[in-house]
Amino acid sequence: MTAAIDDPGAVHLVRIAWFQVGLLPLGALAWLARDRRAALAFAAAGLVSMAFWHLHRWMVARMLTPSVRMRWVYGFLVLVKLALLAWILRGIMDFFPAEVLPSVTGILLFIASIMLEAFYLMVRPGPDGNG
Repeated sequence: MTAAIDDPGAVHLVRIAWFQVGLLPLGALAWLARDRRAALAFAAAGLVSMAFWHLHRWMVARMLTPSVRMRWVYGFLVLVKLALLAWILRGIMDFFPAEVLPSVTGILLFIASIMLEAFYLMVRPGPDGNG
């Protein structure tokens, strides 16, 4: 947990990742009540969402450097990541054409995790009042 010592915001990012880990099986079970293919579509899109969240964390952490050249490199990589995300999600939509809603909710897994972190911070603020 040395990242938390260097960057207090890293604690929030780690907590958001753990919320994603908890929400993925819960969402898959909820969609399993409807259909097995819906649960698979949710799980696939949720795993992509989690992978891209972690990739985003990694890229943004490296983008915050004094080197302007490296900022441009990682900024370009963020754009490539977004294009890759669109391409993979298009593949999921092609593979599960009737399961658009489960796919979209799986993609939004990271947003739900961010909202849970915000709620957590409202309920349990840190000693300085912000986490």
